Amino acid sequence: MKIHGHWKITLVGNVMVRTTFGSFNLEGTQACYRDQKKKAPVGTPWASLNNGLYWDMSTLDSLRSFPEMREWAFKNGCVCVAVVLSDQLRQQIHKMQTGHLPEDVLRYFSTIKDACEWLTSRGFEISPFDYPHDDFIEHMKKLQQNSAA
Repeated sequence: MKIHGHWKITLVGNVMVRTTFGSFNLEGTQACYRDQKKKAPVGTPWASLNNGLYWDMSTLDSLRSFPEMREWAFKNGCVCVAVVLSDQLRQQIHKMQTGHLPEDVLRYFSTIKDACEWLTSRGFEISPFDYPHDDFIEHMKKLQQNSAA
């Protein structure tokens, strides 16, 4: 089946930054996680910053695959996850469909700045200026505009 969804994953120090764009199906989610596994700094403590500001949600089977992937991450050195979603409705849907975790392990934010501050307070230093995916977002926005025209 065709992959739906776009992503970029970059390691910034010991923070894995993942940016998602568009709608994801199960195949897209699984491909994104395969890429994340390849880039994870296994063997050392690390954190995850997931930017979902441009994510248009996922299929239910895709969302339900998240706990298994989180389990892999936590077994392989991930200490905490900051998820950035544009509004509380998306945060609630994400939380309900992917499982609840304690706030000291997984926390939701509506801005990159707030997520970076929380990760830094947890010992994983990153600032909004370190965010590496601005070019990816602009590229995806242009593609989206061109396909709508």
